Formats: sequence, structure tokens, C-alpha cells
Amino acid sequence: MAGVGVTSTVAKQNSNILEEKKQIVADRLKKRDDERLAEVEKQKEQKSETASAQESAKFFHEKFDSGKNDLEEEISNSDSVDKNKLADHFDNLSVMFQKLQRFLTESSMFLPSYDLRKSQDLLTKLQTLIQEKRDVLLPKKKFAFKAKKKGTQPDKVSEPKVVDTSAFDAVKLAECKLTDQEGKHLSMDKAINQKDVALANLRSCTVKLNGAASAVHINKLENCTILCGPVSGSIFIRECVNCVFVVACQQLRIHSTTDSQFYIHVTSRAIIEDCSSVRFGPYNWSYPCIDEHYNISGLDRNRNSWDDIDDFNWLAADKHSPNWSLIPENERKEQWDIQKD
Repeated sequence: MAGVGVTSTVAKQNSNILEEKKQIVADRLKKRDDERLAEVEKQKEQKSETASAQESAKFFHEKFDSGKNDLEEEISNSDSVDKNKLADHFDNLSVMFQKLQRFLTESSMFLPSYDLRKSQDLLTKLQTLIQEKRDVLLPKKKFAFKAKKKGTQPDKVSEPKVVDTSAFDAVKLAECKLTDQEGKHLSMDKAINQKDVALANLRSCTVKLNGAASAVHINKLENCTILCGPVSGSIFIRECVNCVFVVACQQLRIHSTTDSQFYIHVTSRAIIEDCSSVRFGPYNWSYPCIDEHYNISGLDRNRNSWDDIDDFNWLAADKHSPNWSLIPENERKEQWDIQKD
């Protein structure tokens, strides 16, 4: 009986060992199968990612080529633009160029280096074309003294006032806008990020733009205070009187504006034209998300030409333009506590 018991135990042990071996083989087979399936899935994902990247690149080239063609067409049309509208025509060319540049920057993460470099070269050439065309059609007036003849009266030139339609178009096409308000506290937030913003026909208003817009168009403001976060492109200001602007941008162009103060961060020379009694100080507005908005805009915080102003109406190199000045430090406003209605 004892021998039978031992035999039964050995048989049971052998059976257990056999089952363990079977389980080990089954586990190995399952592991191999899982690895094979994982590899198949990985290949599918890689194929999908490749296809997605190809689709993204295709979309980029279609949109970029379309924008490039539109810009080239507008540049070629410059010769036929009424001379009284040329300044705004070139402002709009600048906006078109900046949109194309921003689109390239946003697409750089999936573009091959060759495509990225080629597209950037095309943009550089377009920028050069715009500047060359501007230099030809809007040359700076040569500074010279003209001798007066005795007994003669100076010629009186009376030109009809031209309605600036391109400025209205910029406001109409802007994605975010505030217009036709009086005595209001107004604001727009992150919804303006990388979008065109327009402010027009405001009187005695305070406006906060807490975001990183792509461009800002400001027309016909009176007695207003404008606080604006970092703008990745240009800010165009036209026909404003007795206003305060606190703005940060790549380019700043100010037309037909008087008796106004500008606290600015601008990475290129600010341009004024047909302006008088305008004063400038360094940008000094701060708010909770401003660091994030600087990152979105791409503005270099260490580069600020706030005190280097180019007056298109004053070309005497040896004398300072009487149309603009710097705000003395003891007169600069430091607090911008503006409440929202």
C-alpha cells in the first residue's frame, strides 16, 4: 500500500511538472503573439502618422502657395493704387506678409527642414519686394531749402480730402472688434490670441486687450486709453486725438494722430506720419498672463526701440523732429488700474 502511495505521488508531481511546462510554452506563445500584434499596431500607427504628416504638409503647401500668390498679386498691383492710398496699401501688404510668416512658424513642427528653409527664403524675397516697391512708390521727400523770389507769394496748394477706404476695410475684415462706443470700459481676453483686432470710432473709452493678437488696427479714437498685450505683427493707428496707448508689437505705424502719448515696446523703429504733439515712453503694463502672451507673440523682451522714432514728415538729419518727444521719467504714468464695466 505504501508503494502505491509513492507511485501516486510521483505521478501527480510529474503531472504538475507537465502542466507547468505546458503553461510556460503557452505563455511564451502568447507573449510572441502579443509582441507580433504590438509590432503590427506600431507599424499601423507609424503609417498613419506618416500619412497624417503628408496630409498636413499638403495642406500647408496649398495654403502657403495661395497666400504667397495673393501677396505677389497685391505687390504687382501697387503701381495702380491711388497715391493717396499707398500708405495704407503697404500697411495691408505688411499684414498679409505677417499672416504668412505666422502660418509658416505654426507649421514648422511637421515640415521637413528643406521645405521650411525654402518657404522662409520665399518669404524673405517677398519682404524685399515689398520694401523695394515701397521705396519706389513712397520715397522719402528730399530735404532742401528753396529760395524765395522777392515780391512773390508762396503758391497755395489746396487738395481735396481723400476718404481712406482701406482703413475701413481693415476694420471690417478684423476677426475681433470694438466700434462706435462712448464712455465705456471695454476689454477682450485670450479669445484675441493670434487674431486681427480692430478698434474704431471710440470716444472717452478705456480698452484692455489681454491677449496676443496678430495685428491691431486702431481708427478714429478720441480721449481714449488703450492697454494692449504683446502683438506678434503690426499695430496701425490712424486719426486719433488726445489718447494714451500702451502697446507692444513688432511694428508700429501711426498716421494723422495728435496730442497723444505712447508707452511702447517695439522691436523695430516706430513710424509716424502726419502727426504732431505725440510723446513716447517705454511699455510698462503688466497683467497675470503677460508672460504667456509674450511667448505666443514671439516678441523679444530684451529688444525695445521705444525711443527711436522715424518721422516720415521730417527728414533733416541734423535736427530733431518737432512732431514727437520723449515723456520725462517724472511724468510717466506707472499704474494702469482700469476696471471693466
